[in-house]
Amino acid sequence: MKQLVLLTICVLALMPLEVLSNDTKGLTIEKSFLQSVHDCAEYLQVPKHRLVQYLAYEFPPDEETKCLILCVGTDLRWWNNTCGLQVPAIMNYFQPVLGDRQYEKRTSECLERNVHTAELPNNCCQAYETFQCYFREFGNLVTCPQYVPATKLQATQAALDCLTVLRVPTDLLQCYSKGDLPDVPETRCLYHCIDHRTGLYTTESGIHLSRFYVRDLEVNDLRYLSKETKACRDRVRMSGCDVCSEVYNTHRDCLSGIGVDGYTSGIIAEASRIALTNLGVCCEDKQVLPLSVEVVAAEVVKEVEEEEGYSYASYQPVVPRVAFPPILPKPTLPVHVVKCTSPTCSHRPPVCSTCGSVPKVVPVETLYPAPATALSALPARSYAQRSPYPSFHRTCKAEHFGRSF
Repeated sequence: MKQLVLLTICVLALMPLEVLSNDTKGLTIEKSFLQSVHDCAEYLQVPKHRLVQYLAYEFPPDEETKCLILCVGTDLRWWNNTCGLQVPAIMNYFQPVLGDRQYEKRTSECLERNVHTAELPNNCCQAYETFQCYFREFGNLVTCPQYVPATKLQATQAALDCLTVLRVPTDLLQCYSKGDLPDVPETRCLYHCIDHRTGLYTTESGIHLSRFYVRDLEVNDLRYLSKETKACRDRVRMSGCDVCSEVYNTHRDCLSGIGVDGYTSGIIAEASRIALTNLGVCCEDKQVLPLSVEVVAAEVVKEVEEEEGYSYASYQPVVPRVAFPPILPKPTLPVHVVKCTSPTCSHRPPVCSTCGSVPKVVPVETLYPAPATALSALPARSYAQRSPYPSFHRTCKAEHFGRSF
């Protein structure tokens, strides 16, 4: 019997990683503890005989084993060098013994004694001692693949992929980038696509509340697993709405205020900003200031200086060019002030007043005694009537030029 067990362990050690993995969709990751051990043994170049020992669930307290456990914890997201233990993620891989009501107390006392108050030299030791507390006190190690939550970067990439696949229009991208998510069909289907792609929703089971609990591992919010949240999820699922509305309504009616606040809306806003950048569209209008003549001249002179040397075409010295001819100072001319003591009547067109009043017209008979038709008989026209051009003082309004996909 013992030989059969050793033969099975050796076979597992030599199996390819694809056999140990679970077939998933999108960016969903499901991984077993043994698969993570196998991967970390490859990363750290652990010898084969040590890998066989680990696959038999033997983890001696040496430096190599401790750093392997640190790698496993990082890979399965239950360890973080900044925050330490992530409880929702590590609970995925341990199952308490049926009828045991003291496992949480024993595990907490073990962590307090061996991790929190102990002076451990490095992160490898901290991760190893944390794992040992759960391995000895919490329950049995789960061997089947479990859900591994996506990082914030991976979730943002999933949201960006969904924005591309669903062809969300530019005007909605601009709204999303500012944190404004209107309740429209595009937004509802975007929620469905993100949750489906990251494994938080499946067509067969709907919203996976246990995976939402693991996703928000920083806050350890047990309300995800409460009876009230499950009843709300089931009520929305049985309402008969489409899948996009099912996911969106579950977020709005059942998950609001639970876990990390604004997680999904935050990754949508970040992905929308990336999408706008890729499209060459600015999130906000930027004021472009015109360059002065001095700045342009300085740039051209700089380019000319860099081009000095030998030409690739003729191998002849290049004569530096002058960017702009020298600007001569303007001559100062004396200003002659003409003082008019009396109106001057001459043959010149009347000048229109800027206030729109009718200018004074000199009677023709004063200049020419011959009989003629009096101009005063013609109706006077205002300045606005005489101008053949429309006014350029308009009120600029924002215009909508349609949607682009």
